[in-house]
Amino acid sequence: SGNITLKGAREHNLKDIDLAIPQNELVVLTGVSGSGKSTLAFDILFAEGQRRYLESLAPYVRQYMKILERPDVDLVTGLAPTVAIEQRISHSSRRSTVATLTEIYHFLRLLFSKLGSQHCLGCGRRLTAQTRAAIVKQIRKRYSKKAATVLATKVFGRKGFHKEMLARALKNGFKKARIDGKMVALREGLALSRYHEHTIELVIGRLPSKNLDQLIAKALKEGQGSLSLMDRRGNEEVFSLSGICPTCGIGLEQLDPRLFSFNSKQGACTHCSGLGVTGDTEAEDEEPVETTVCDKCGGSRLKPQALAVTVGGHSIWDLVQQPARDMFAVIKKFKFSARQKPVAEPVVAEILSRLSLLNQLGLSYLSLARSGDTLSGGEAQRVRLAAQLGSNLTGVCYILDEPTIGLHARDNRILIDALQTLRDRGNSILVVEHDEETIRAADTIIDLGPGAGQDGGRVVASGTLADLKKVKSSITGALLDGQPRKFVSQIRPCENTKRLKVQGATTNNLKNISVDFPLGRLICVTGVSGSGKSSLLKETLYKGLRNRLSKKRYAAGDCKDIKGWHRLQRVLEVDHSPIGRTPRSVPASYVGFLGDIRKLFSMTPAARARGYKPGRFSFNVAEGRCDACKGQGRPKVEMSFLPDVYVLCDVCRGKRYNKETRAVQYKGKNIADVLEMTFAEAVRFFSAVPIIRRAVQFVCDVGLGYLCLGQPSPTLSGGEAQRIKLAKQLVKRTNGHTLYVLDEPTTGLHLADIQRLISVLQALVGEGNTVAIIEHNMEIIKEADYIIDLGPEGGDDGGRVVACGSPQELLKHSARSHTARCFAKYLKGR
Repeated sequence: SGNITLKGAREHNLKDIDLAIPQNELVVLTGVSGSGKSTLAFDILFAEGQRRYLESLAPYVRQYMKILERPDVDLVTGLAPTVAIEQRISHSSRRSTVATLTEIYHFLRLLFSKLGSQHCLGCGRRLTAQTRAAIVKQIRKRYSKKAATVLATKVFGRKGFHKEMLARALKNGFKKARIDGKMVALREGLALSRYHEHTIELVIGRLPSKNLDQLIAKALKEGQGSLSLMDRRGNEEVFSLSGICPTCGIGLEQLDPRLFSFNSKQGACTHCSGLGVTGDTEAEDEEPVETTVCDKCGGSRLKPQALAVTVGGHSIWDLVQQPARDMFAVIKKFKFSARQKPVAEPVVAEILSRLSLLNQLGLSYLSLARSGDTLSGGEAQRVRLAAQLGSNLTGVCYILDEPTIGLHARDNRILIDALQTLRDRGNSILVVEHDEETIRAADTIIDLGPGAGQDGGRVVASGTLADLKKVKSSITGALLDGQPRKFVSQIRPCENTKRLKVQGATTNNLKNISVDFPLGRLICVTGVSGSGKSSLLKETLYKGLRNRLSKKRYAAGDCKDIKGWHRLQRVLEVDHSPIGRTPRSVPASYVGFLGDIRKLFSMTPAARARGYKPGRFSFNVAEGRCDACKGQGRPKVEMSFLPDVYVLCDVCRGKRYNKETRAVQYKGKNIADVLEMTFAEAVRFFSAVPIIRRAVQFVCDVGLGYLCLGQPSPTLSGGEAQRIKLAKQLVKRTNGHTLYVLDEPTTGLHLADIQRLISVLQALVGEGNTVAIIEHNMEIIKEADYIIDLGPEGGDDGGRVVACGSPQELLKHSARSHTARCFAKYLKGR
């Protein structure tokens, strides 16, 4: 039929829906927050695609299908293999980089290992291939009277038993080997630990020797082109067919792709273990502290042997520390000989293709050596999208979660073009999105709702934007009516207010700028991706203020001074980082009112008769929780070759508590029932308990009324996690004088929900606080009191103040500000 067809979808809040999703089209799923978009896209389509993938694998792999529960849907047909590019607000390992995430680094390692020119570590001389006769001549000259042991490396840094290799060596007449630095006598049945990396070097013989030529020939053969000589003091010298310096006598081993990997023992700098920095990287409270660039590798993460290899006159570190656009230009100029071209051309083509994709996706300013854990959510998702675009797959169903997060309105078209390129290759693209331009560019729009939680889960409209506008119950269609936008909030004047003054900021790409932040105002920091917004607001202002107010010395951005900081009593960052990494963390406990609910249950007649204290109603306490899952509800199962999954407990079915604890009820509900309530339901349920109702209401005010009180924190998106953090701060009583720093709080919010968030932020400012936001959403920019626009471009071409002032004043800078031009277009309703 040319469709992905669903029959009877009932997962989470979906109301037994039937739906036909066109294949090989760009389809956008939209609707208010909590309407069921992610449930449909990820919990049904992606989960079913993953389950079917396991069906195609070997029987020993299919055992995991018992763990992966089938989505609650009667039938799914027409589903191609699925690839999910989720809104994981990046907590990538700091061992990952832009180069590794895009797989560019894999091709670079291949290029350098096949065509790299080695250089002497002592004098820098380029080393060329040596003949066996030349090696024999050098060894005879050095070791004619000197005693040494001849070793040939058979295994270098590989896990495994290596039982067969050791047995074969014994059969071939070898008596000894150096295993992991220790001399070992070979014997039958010798095996090593499979869980550790091992280096095995066979003892070929001893020098001096009359049969030197035969000994060296044997060593070069066993050692695959290289050998080591170790004298009585333990000093070693390497000789290799791939090169040895005639001046320094230093030889290099045959090139291997692992030599250029900072995640392998062969390549990682031994001083920093491949991290590129030294010193404590985390304090006890998980805050980053001062680190220094490794003085051995210079931040490259690699051993000197890897850095001594060049292609086109550049080491691998020379290339990856450049922005994507500069690296593209450098590699484009590489010249190869006729002999090298058959190897070089396909590898270079892959590298250039992926670099080009980064440029197309608005990430040309990113350094390829940039650590994965420093990327914003939008950057991380687009880096993964670049990797998928580079794979050239066809016949795939790609599922994306808000790919426009972190992307300036100017660059939306770039992303849309990339998605349409994927579509035109013969793939189906399914995007969960709130961005207006992306919705307008869709071939098909599916609007879910009409409300959130139990009020959602239905297909309100499906078709083109014109079709949505005809459906009265479609909130999305009503909001995208093309009419001019009006200013809603009363703009507060900023001319004569007290200010924070950041002077001489030079963090990352900031160009020694000085910026004023008016206190008691809603401030929006804008600019294209990579213009320096996070460097200014988070790295310099927030961390600088935190150090001054707490009198501590955490790592912070560079600036000459921050004036006026004494006018603040505290500074809080509300970011997208997870509020918990296991199902034991839930919104109710994070916001802080779960303890009050437990006290309420302990005061019921049934609890008092049984002698139950508040702790009995904690799923982290042995007496009240389910013994089978230890109160997790969904214990974690390691999937070996797939990501770990959390599965429903067979005993309590996700309730977390044992039967005795669930027997106690308040207003007809037990503690497990309460945790399964949405926040919107909880407002009504706890209407007579002010301390609980107030906290629950704040969560509803930030647009999260559809979430459940006991929803496991790992299932929250980055935007939801950020707004839960904001609700936690709102619960706390404040006397003003607080600076709140937020990074794109509109992530995951529908156009209809953003006005509620604005009301919350304006209420914070109304209490005398200052709210500073990094934001691309034009609705937030429209309602700000003061805008700081950075740019004009990203990377080295950014880091300057382009415009400052009210929204109306921003419009005067359309000639040089991308934000101003997009803002003017937005106000006109286009």
